[in-house]
Amino acid sequence: MTEVLLNLKYVKRPFRSLSVLLLAVLTFEAFSWLFAFEKKLNIIKEFGGILGYLWILLRGALLPEISTLVILLSLLNIYHDICRLKKLELTPRNILTYQLKILPVMLTAFFLFNPITQTIRYLLVEFPNYDFHAYFSTHIQETYTARIYFLYLIPILIMGYGSVNASLLADILEQRRIRKRGGEPKPFEALTPSPETGQFLTHLKVKNNQGETILAVQECYWFETEDRNYFAVHPAGRFAITKTLNELENELNPEFFFRTKRNCIINLSFVASYSYWENGKYIIRMQTPKADENEMPRARLQEFKNRLVRFSVQEDDLTPQK
Repeated sequence: MTEVLLNLKYVKRPFRSLSVLLLAVLTFEAFSWLFAFEKKLNIIKEFGGILGYLWILLRGALLPEISTLVILLSLLNIYHDICRLKKLELTPRNILTYQLKILPVMLTAFFLFNPITQTIRYLLVEFPNYDFHAYFSTHIQETYTARIYFLYLIPILIMGYGSVNASLLADILEQRRIRKRGGEPKPFEALTPSPETGQFLTHLKVKNNQGETILAVQECYWFETEDRNYFAVHPAGRFAITKTLNELENELNPEFFFRTKRNCIINLSFVASYSYWENGKYIIRMQTPKADENEMPRARLQEFKNRLVRFSVQEDDLTPQK
């Protein structure tokens, strides 16, 4: 694999990155103890022991910094969209360039999240004795200093780069898993498939507003039709295709793809679960960044179950035994 699609799993869903936040807070605490050991001991005595100190640490550090994490990752997500950082070629130079490209977000995020984080900290720590003058002077004005900025810098770098690179690693592993399921085709083979001879469609020509490209069908979430137009829904976006769903149904590997209804063919690799919905319809939940859902009529249920069973058996056969 030379290129990976950036789904930003841990960036788009900040609460998946809470472990990264915990690591950042612990790192900050470690530095605090390292350079101000006596002062930390006095603080513990002031709060009546280690339990009192841990409680104020929870209120004054961990809980307020959840807003820091959410804002930082939201900025990174917006930045990726603005700069169109959708794919990454896996070479040392490109990976390093990618890390440098997102550095400005980490360096400037402080000026946006600081007032929100400090407000939450004030509300939690000072409850219920609030004083607007004390809040504005100590939690807003006095926090916009070089000292506070650089105190935040290391935790911000840990949270930002930790979430981005955890997402990158997850994308690499997920796409390798998908390729193994699909048989790891050569870059542009089988554009004209022949199911009669055991060959199935592996790649598909698609286009969007940026132009044309070729996608591996095994990486597509599903195929759909809308207003007599046909589309492939992929981690990189929604692409127009020229093939009809009838053509795709005949050319795609039936062990991996299933037509749930007249206008939709799903990739069984991305099925998370299914359940009854209403009026004889079922909902199929997909393993996508937005947890998308597709409808299926009851008449297709039994065949869908059979396909899932066959798919699960085939997946187990493809999984290397330890």
